[in-house]
Parts: sequence; C-alpha cells; structure tokens
Amino acid sequence: MSSYIMTLLTSADRVAPHVQEDLAACGIILKPWGMGDVLPDGAAGLLVAHTDHTAVLQRRDIRMCETPGLLLVYGEDIPKGFADTLALADTNQESWEVVRMAFFCGGERVLLGGNPNGVWVRRLCRQLAHHDRMSMVCQRREVDEVIHQLPRYLAWKEQFYFELGEVCDGQHISLQRVSRALGMDTRIGQQWLYPERMDHAKVCQWLERECRPILQKANMQKVALWGPMSLWSQMPADWLAGKEVFLYGWEDKLFPNNKFPEWTICKNWEKTLENTDLLVIGGIGDRLGELPLYQLVRLMRQAVVVDAAATFPIQEAQAYLKGYRAIGEKTNVWE
Repeated sequence: MSSYIMTLLTSADRVAPHVQEDLAACGIILKPWGMGDVLPDGAAGLLVAHTDHTAVLQRRDIRMCETPGLLLVYGEDIPKGFADTLALADTNQESWEVVRMAFFCGGERVLLGGNPNGVWVRRLCRQLAHHDRMSMVCQRREVDEVIHQLPRYLAWKEQFYFELGEVCDGQHISLQRVSRALGMDTRIGQQWLYPERMDHAKVCQWLERECRPILQKANMQKVALWGPMSLWSQMPADWLAGKEVFLYGWEDKLFPNNKFPEWTICKNWEKTLENTDLLVIGGIGDRLGELPLYQLVRLMRQAVVVDAAATFPIQEAQAYLKGYRAIGEKTNVWE
C-alpha cells in the first residue's frame, strides 16, 4: 500500500458523505469500527468528526500499532477547545497525538493544529503535499478560532457588497465590474457572495423589494424559485400570495409546508421553469449556472429574472431576457 494512503477508523454509525469525500481526496480512507471490534492492523488512528464519536476513547485498552496513534479531530461541528480537551484528557501522553484539521479554499488548503514536531503532524503535512494540498501548522485552538471567525468575515464581506450595490444602482454603474476590479487585488479576491450563510435577511430584503413591482403586473402568474430551502423559509409568508409557485428542490431537506402550503416542490428542473413568467434566483446550486440562456428563454413563458446570485453575465442577460435584475445592476425593464 502506498505510504500516502492513511486509514482511520470511526466509531460513528455513519459519517457524512462529504466528510468521506473530502478526506479521501487527501488519501485518508475511513473504515467503520464498533466498540466490540478488534482494532485492525495498519490503522493510523481514529477520526473524531462529532463530539459523539469520542465515546470510543472510554476504552483505555486501545493501543495503535504505532505509538502514538493519530486522533484526527475534523469538521466544523466540533466545539471550540474540544480537541485540546481530548489531549488533556489522555492520561497516557504516548497513546494519542491529537491533531485538529480543517479544509479551506475548496479543500486546496488545510489547517493542521497540533505539535509542529509531532510524528503525525509531519506525516500529514507530507501526505497533503503529495495530494497537492498546501498545509499550515498552528495550535489546535487557532484552528478552532479560524473556523469560528471565517463565516463572520465572509458575511461582513457580502454585506459590504450589498451596500456597494446600492451605491452602484444610484450611479447607474455595474457592481459586477466594480467588484471584479476590486477583486484584482489578491487581498480581496473575486468571490464575494457567501453561499453558506445561515442568515439570509439581506438577500430576503433585496428579493422582496425587487419582486414587488413585477408581481403587481397582471400577467405575472407563475413564479419559479431557485435557491436553498433555508433562504425561502425566511421570506415573508405573503410575498407570493395569489401566485402559482414552483420551487426547484435540489437539496434533500424538508421544506416548511406549513408556511407555504400551496407551493409545489419540483425535483425536475425543467418542470420548475416550464411556462413560468418570473424566475427568482437565491442561489445557483446545480445546473442553472451552466444552462444556456437561450434554453432558459425557451422554457419560460416570459423571460423575467430577479437574481441575487449573480448567475449570468450582464450583456448576455440583456440580450436574451425580457427583464433581468441582479444586485447592483439596473438592467430591469419594468421600471
């Protein structure tokens, strides 16, 4: 077996598929392991991806084939300081090397929290480099703090661009061009939307405001929604009252039918868009960003789009769509 393949055991009944995929891309293979199972030879250590996974540590007879064994604490659901607590709880300091790990930039960069001279920290650095991942070693609590602060920073950054969009609207200039120009400075970067946001208040306010004058038109009857369930559940209950609404549900999540009982949830994206008058985009998800605009126009009855995800190039949208409104882009024809 390649020295750049590492096997970790997990005591959980199941591990989220994205966790398995992220780690497998770095050569870290997960195998299930129950409390009664014999620890197999060749395993590097254990994975902790949730606080419940640590029940296995109550078994003090665990010893890895190599001393110390690796206890890899991974994921965003781990509380701050939890990895340090595990390290302090290990009375036999030679039995485990606790390493906190987190991925960034789509998995291209990795933070490793632990002893910079530790056997497993050094081995993980080599393994990640072999799989084209850049790693940075720091303290375990520093990894926790970065995970905690990053969403806050990205939310502030997105709020700045929402406010900049209002300025651009007032001056009849393009937010997309201004944001791209700002993003030429590597300290800022090109991406400003934060798709993993939990609080959609700013997006909801913008969508409600921009849809209001369109929905007042008598010929706007069928509306398609494209975006995460968490976004639509935060919209006002009456904002699409009296309209025929189709929501494309690409996520395997429950939708609050008690709030919008008359909405139709579609798993087929073409059926969602078919003969619609208005498409409201709150997030791209799959397929939409790759869909040619002429095909979108062919599917819709009226090609009017309100877009909070900057999905389409402005010039192309103006050429194909009857009406297109994006953040900071005064392209709408209904004003």
